This record gives sequence, C-alpha cells and structure tokens, in this order.
Amino acid sequence: MYTIKQAAARTGVSVASLRAWERRYGVVTPRRTDSGYRLYDERAIATLSAMRRLVDDGWSPAAAASSLASGSVATVTGESAPASAPAGPGAERTAHPEGPALTASFINAAAAVDVTAIEAVLDQAFALGSFEQVADTWLMPTLTSLGEAWATGDVDVAGEHAASHAVMRRLSAAFAAAASFSHGPRVVVGLPSGSHHELGALAFATAARRRGVAVVYVGADLPVASWQRAVRAFPTRAAVVVVPTSEDRAQATATVEQLLANDPGLVVAAGGSHAGELAAGVVTLPPSIAEAARVIESARV
Repeated sequence: MYTIKQAAARTGVSVASLRAWERRYGVVTPRRTDSGYRLYDERAIATLSAMRRLVDDGWSPAAAASSLASGSVATVTGESAPASAPAGPGAERTAHPEGPALTASFINAAAAVDVTAIEAVLDQAFALGSFEQVADTWLMPTLTSLGEAWATGDVDVAGEHAASHAVMRRLSAAFAAAASFSHGPRVVVGLPSGSHHELGALAFATAARRRGVAVVYVGADLPVASWQRAVRAFPTRAAVVVVPTSEDRAQATATVEQLLANDPGLVVAAGGSHAGELAAGVVTLPPSIAEAARVIESARV
C-alpha cells in the first residue's frame, strides 16, 4: 500500500491532481486509514498510471476516466489506447472550456493576496488535462494576464509575487516528481545573466523531463562562465537558453555564442518568447512547451 505522496511519485501525477481525479471523476477509490489518510494499492497505481498516459496523449481527464471505468482501455503498461484517442501534436494546444473562468478566479485571488484561493485555483487548473496541455493553454496565458493586471494596478506587487511563488512551488514539485523518468546525457536548461522570469523555463524543463530527458535546471540569472561550467560538469548533449523578454536577448546571444565557440559539438537551443534568430547554429524551439519538449528529446536536435 502506498501513501498519496508515494502514489504521486510512482505515477508521475501530482498530489493535487490525484485528489482532483478522485473527487471529480472517481477514477480510483483509495482506502483510508483510521486517521483518514489515503492508501493506494497496486491496482490503483496501475489505473492512475494508465490515466496519466491517456491524458498525456491528449485525452480529457473525463474521457480517460470513463474509458478506464468501462474497461475499453487496459491499465497494463504498454498497452495502446483505442484508435479514437484524441492524440497528436496539436492535442496539447486545445484549451479547456473552464480555463477562462479559472484565469479570472486566479487574478481575483492574486488581487486579494489570498494564497489559499490561489492554490485552490491551481489545483483545479492542473486537473484539467496533462501537465503540458495545462501549461500551454492555461498557465502561460494566465501568467501573461497576471502581468497585465499588475501593470494596470489591478493586482498589487504583493499579490503578483504571491501568485508567482505559488506557481513556482507547483512547477518545482512537478519537476521533482518527473525525476524518475529521466535518463541519458544531460540537457542543461536555464536563463541568461540578468533574466529573472523563469516560470516558463521551469515549465519547459518539467515537460522535457517528463519525456525522459535528463534535465539539469540551472535557473535564472546565470552568467556566461557559469553556463560553461555547467555544461562541462557532466556529459551534456544540449544547452537550452530561455529568452523570456526582449531585454534578455543581448545576454542570451553572448551566452549561446560562447557555448558554441567552446564546444562546436554541443547542441545549443533557445526557447521563450524572444528566442528567434539569436545566432548562427542555435536551434530555435517552438513556442509550445509541449512541442519544444518533443524537439529537445529528439535525436535530430
């Protein structure tokens, strides 16, 4: 039997999503201890793992839970879903109809500096689909809306910081939970010197790790010399410099040029809103977090 934290680690599903899937879709009914704590057996772990695979392939959680309950999709690892599964490269880009309402609730909670409400919205949002789908179609647009609300004065800096840190905690937990899936030569992901807007970078790093990429996330504001040390520290096949704003381009360009000069065999890629055409030899990743993770996973990168 496994606790909810152990179940999350074994299935790659966050604790918040496990609770939401149980409450909303009844996908599993864990046993309870005398103190009320959830316990998951092997069958529940298999069911949750199967649901995660379906959601990662583009199924809505409701459809995945219904198919598992009806027995039309097996829970054994490696068995394929029916041909009607809504999988494919564009699946992660389909926004959930509940998204706009949750964005409004998130902004309102930030304006009120209500951390409990912020966390509750994040719980609901991350139960709407796969990590990648939620990141692409809800989280990134919602963070843009949060920045706009701060710029107009509708959200104070305290609320913006509270909301951003809540998202950082959520992404950090997802990144840690994906560690058991990673393997192979490392991919270093981070931001150039002076760049501090790292939520998109961490979301991408998490999506890549969930695809089995051995990501080393080095975070924000990394000087060029530190980038060089990071890629030399262990066998590294790629470095991804994330460029979230136009002000970051100069330092990002200096970083990628130095990395290429030091190691011509290293794959150097750039992601983020302002990553285009940094320097010759740099791979520009697509704007979708899910698609960028696919590209960096590919042997062709």
